[in-house]
Amino acid sequence: MAYKYLKNWKNERALKDCSLPTKISVIDTNSLTKKLCSVHNNNFQVRVISQSISLSNRIVKNMFFKTPAQRGIYRKVILSTRCYPNIEAYTFIPSKYITGRDRFIKILGRRSLGTHILSSARYRKINTKYNIKGNKIHRVSEYKSRIKSIFVNEVFPKSFKLNSLSFLHARGEFAK
Repeated sequence: MAYKYLKNWKNERALKDCSLPTKISVIDTNSLTKKLCSVHNNNFQVRVISQSISLSNRIVKNMFFKTPAQRGIYRKVILSTRCYPNIEAYTFIPSKYITGRDRFIKILGRRSLGTHILSSARYRKINTKYNIKGNKIHRVSEYKSRIKSIFVNEVFPKSFKLNSLSFLHARGEFAK
């Protein structure tokens, strides 16, 4: 995702109470799964808590996006490693968009969504919102591929920080 400062600075203002390393780690535009797997001998695991068919008006309103009521697959997982605290991830994919390669979300099991569906170049992160509730930071992203949408809510502890990450690495590819 190309970083566009003027588009994202208002959303990032929600993180003003966080420490600088935490803020940099949360606004990182690169793949969270790749970051967690990159540490040597960290025992990265995806634990599936639940996966079910649900209505979007029960799920997506908690993710800060407005969508019409529709059925879809709701998946809740916990990403755990030895080096970092656990990260919760909630995913909602409207069922009308589950076609082709996306059908594999039903059988992902203990594999990460980011490595199998979102890793392809066809999905782009188009919108990211941040919210702090208690001692947790919510990063809610909307991924799009033509008309298909995937909503992902990643919940970080307020003490979360990735090792040796700078603003340049967090921003990823800059807009020209």
